[in-house]
Amino acid sequence: MNVGSLFSGIGGFELGFGLAGMDIAWQCERDAACCAVLERHWPDVPRHGDIRRLPLVEAVDVLCGGDPCPSRSRARGHRAAVHPDLAGWFLAVAGRLRPRWVVRENVPAPNALDFALGLDALGYGVVAFALDARDFTAQSRRREFLVGCPPADRAGFARAVLDASDGHGFAASSPEEEAPVAACLTAHPMWMAAEDSYVWEPRRGLRLLDTGEAEELQGFPRGWTAGFSRSRRRRMVGNAVNVGCAAWIGERIVSFDA
Repeated sequence: MNVGSLFSGIGGFELGFGLAGMDIAWQCERDAACCAVLERHWPDVPRHGDIRRLPLVEAVDVLCGGDPCPSRSRARGHRAAVHPDLAGWFLAVAGRLRPRWVVRENVPAPNALDFALGLDALGYGVVAFALDARDFTAQSRRREFLVGCPPADRAGFARAVLDASDGHGFAASSPEEEAPVAACLTAHPMWMAAEDSYVWEPRRGLRLLDTGEAEELQGFPRGWTAGFSRSRRRRMVGNAVNVGCAAWIGERIVSFDA
């Protein structure tokens, strides 16, 4: 299965879906630093800039992306978002390419229903569920996923992911055996000014995360974003899709589609 990636960041979806056996056909990312990281790890993959100027691209089996969340993130408090909501552009690309699968990652927010309705209007069956990175790394990080698939396949795929649900809207890769480390990986300017991220560990308390730890907490190998300042690396890692979550979803898509 081949994948087109929107809002690629540093390649969380690509790395996870690659682990599930998929091939990356193209990427779309406008941040120069993120593009440099993508170029290092996927040098032969075509790369495009701003989604609002995306040219005609190769048709793919899977279209994935985590569109920017500031317009719906609780981290901004009650301040007005300065970033545009690009969810509509995501849907426009899905409508143009008509991939078999569409996978969207974002923070939990009520307007996820708008995106789900958009997929439904395009003719997709929609499955919504949440994953927490604590099932894959020592980080507690909840994200909401919407998966669009052919309507006839919706019930089967829903069972494939929701059979793992803990009853509270979360799908889990395995039973929780111990409390996770609660990590703060964020691009919020108040914390980025100090260029630090923190972790609370039982019996140890609060301490600083180094950048390699932050990368591992998102499922990337240490040094994935090497070559940039600490603050830039933390921002890129904090905005990334968790690799473990992506791989878990990708494996289910591949096994279901086989």
